[in-house]
Amino acid sequence: MPTEAARNQESETRQYVTEAGFPFRLRLVRWVGRQTWIPRGQDRLLRWLLKPEDCGHFLFEVDFFGQRYRGDLAHYIDWLVFCYGSAAMSELTLLRGIAKAVRSRNPGPVIFLDIGANAGHHTLFMAAHADRVLAFEPYPPLQDMIRDKIKLNGLTNVGVMPFGLGEEDAVLDYYPGGGNSGVGTFLPDVEEMRANPVKLSIRNGDSLLEQHGLGRLTLLKVDVEGFEAAVFRGLSRRIRQDQPVILTELTEESRKHFGSEEGFRQAFYPGAEIMTVTGRHGCTFQLREFKYESDLEVLILPGTMGWLKEALLQAKT
Repeated sequence: MPTEAARNQESETRQYVTEAGFPFRLRLVRWVGRQTWIPRGQDRLLRWLLKPEDCGHFLFEVDFFGQRYRGDLAHYIDWLVFCYGSAAMSELTLLRGIAKAVRSRNPGPVIFLDIGANAGHHTLFMAAHADRVLAFEPYPPLQDMIRDKIKLNGLTNVGVMPFGLGEEDAVLDYYPGGGNSGVGTFLPDVEEMRANPVKLSIRNGDSLLEQHGLGRLTLLKVDVEGFEAAVFRGLSRRIRQDQPVILTELTEESRKHFGSEEGFRQAFYPGAEIMTVTGRHGCTFQLREFKYESDLEVLILPGTMGWLKEALLQAKT
């Protein structure tokens, strides 16, 4: 694997195309992606115009909620940003609403942990809404993408933590996700095991945060491709102590490691309020009743923050 210095030099020599230089077909794709009024078929139309699996490398730079975002159409997360304006609008609008509501009630700093930061999509967005952002990403090429976004936007409140979080300090085999950088994993299935693994570091979250003297956690986003149970076990002390709001992915692989709905609930603080998060590409979030067996995205709130639940249900912006 190239050194960090070599990767940084390569990044600086790349030529990114801005909006003014996009060919007509790509301008049309971006226009269609903003037409969220289309009731059905919008995603099908976009994929017909620009199939993500057939995209070659096209380096672009676009506006991203007032920041600048650099990406490559060959990477699925970047394809979503290019087409829809973001890879997960429902999650971003939810995180923004939480940060705003918490700040209105609590004079302390808003501290956001992006666990499984990938290319820095959520990190970049939350830099404008949190006082401090820590991006946990163990895979060096993805770390470089985060650092590039930090440098491009002159961010001073974002730190890159170059390892993953887990139940204990360890070095594990990591299987990169290829063109879909969002599916790299420490828990590969048979198909993913065909990739060549790399050795990456995992740290126990409680010990690490104590070592860094980090203040009270406000908000966590966790998306680690089935490794969520290990992350929460490693952060169990701080989760119970700080009672942060948590947005987490919930997959068949992660359900396997939680063991049951009771095991999932025990990963958090007593009395937690749990809701399902949904939303179309390009659209704001919706909150629904939690169903452990089928939900993919879950919001966990302390039972003492009923006011936040009501604020989110009323706002949805």
